[in-house]
Amino acid sequence: MVAGLTRGGASRLLLQNVLAPNFGPLQARLDDMTQTVETGQVDAFKVYTAWGPGGHGFYLDDPAIGLPVVQHAHDLGVKIMCGHKGLTLLNFESTWNQPRDMVAVSRQFPDMQFVVYHSAWTPSHVEGPYNPADPVGIDSLLKALDDYHVPPNSNVWADVASTWRVLLTDPTQAAHAIGKLLKRLGPNRVLWGTDSVWYGPPQTQIMAFRAFEISAEYQDRYGYPALTDAVKAGVLGLNAAELFGLDPAATRCALAADLLERSRPVQRELAAAGDLPAPWVARGPVTRGQVLRWLAHEAGPWIPT
Repeated sequence: MVAGLTRGGASRLLLQNVLAPNFGPLQARLDDMTQTVETGQVDAFKVYTAWGPGGHGFYLDDPAIGLPVVQHAHDLGVKIMCGHKGLTLLNFESTWNQPRDMVAVSRQFPDMQFVVYHSAWTPSHVEGPYNPADPVGIDSLLKALDDYHVPPNSNVWADVASTWRVLLTDPTQAAHAIGKLLKRLGPNRVLWGTDSVWYGPPQTQIMAFRAFEISAEYQDRYGYPALTDAVKAGVLGLNAAELFGLDPAATRCALAADLLERSRPVQRELAAAGDLPAPWVARGPVTRGQVLRWLAHEAGPWIPT
């Protein structure tokens, strides 16, 4: 469907193939990987190490299951391995849901890239300053990076899907979570994610991140970097472009020539005529100036004195 919509331009879709190597014979799963790669339609592999028969997961550095999978992906030329870590789902066992194994494997395959989905964030844990003595949630990822001596801007990446969506309502936790990741992994190794397939359109998450700042106090006290426009641009897409080897400028030019882009004027005309839903617009002020004008002219008894 995407290929049909985008003919005449560049592909708008990157596909990852989900693996379950602990279900059934391992060789059958390796053969599945080979067949998938032969289609030419896979850009990364993804594992859920905490999920398995009888609630028994596996480690990615397990020589009986995990390592053969990583080695086979490497040999097939798929150099991006993603893993769900943290964000415990139904029937997940926390024993296998920690990021240690992904970080360990990254040292054995330095020419591969390893993406820790959700940054190992745990919803029941309150994110604060890095505490290596009690590494829970994002700290478990940072502790593994320290234990295996992984330098910043190496081949371990952190994705913030669902993590940012929940923490954006808690600026203190959000500052610690984003600040710790940027400080330890490096500003080029934090990836945007929305999980909008579960939550709906991601525009509110994008707007919140564009407006978010890490305070000067937290920068001084904890060594967190400032969320500059350049850092945000990296997180929102340029870092992922580096991961997948995409040229943003060339890709944008190619996208401008595809059928979907050429159809946008028609879409706007249909929306203006009421034949299609109108484009999404914010229902309220979205900048400081708009908020102040709203308070001064429309907020009634809430006008500041």
